[in-house]
Amino acid sequence: MRRGKAEVERTRQRLLDAAERVFSERGYAVARLEEIAEAAGLTRGSIYWHYDGKPELLEAVIDRAWFPWDQLPVECAGTQGLPGIAQMACVLGQGLQHTLAEPHLRRSASILLQGHELRHVSERVQERLRGMQQRIRRYVALVIEQAGAGRLARAERDAQARAVGVFMFGVLSEALLLDVPGEQQALGREVERFILALLLPGLAGA
Repeated sequence: MRRGKAEVERTRQRLLDAAERVFSERGYAVARLEEIAEAAGLTRGSIYWHYDGKPELLEAVIDRAWFPWDQLPVECAGTQGLPGIAQMACVLGQGLQHTLAEPHLRRSASILLQGHELRHVSERVQERLRGMQQRIRRYVALVIEQAGAGRLARAERDAQARAVGVFMFGVLSEALLLDVPGEQQALGREVERFILALLLPGLAGA
């Protein structure tokens, strides 16, 4: 008897939930399909019914993660409603806070940041990570450009935007590595203060 679409989707989500947990806790390279199947309460054969193998399962896990910065505008056509620098600092700080506070996003971020392990596994996953980093930098550069009204050279804007992106992902990586409970709000504020100190020094202590 053919399984209904709803049942197929429920099974798929169980597998993705289990893979997300196992990949984030054990690391992609060490994780075995048997562990994922056991965590999902299914058989190894169930995985192959839905996915070709571990790399495709990894891609499916990452594809369903929607991070706060995935919706940041990065094109000039979408900049009409851009915030000021102080508001941008708040947006990015709160985005980091939300990522760390929401278990699904926290695990997905932990998987994405296993960069060395994943380098030769999936170009699609690597592109997702690069795309996230580039989106943040482009968004920051656009806000700086708007706020500066052309007073800063492009190279300087890009350097500041890169510094913000590197700091954000550094904070995220450290938080995931140390896994300190309840740290997300403090780290969100830390990101805000860094951006203000870099771009609006007079507001850094506000």
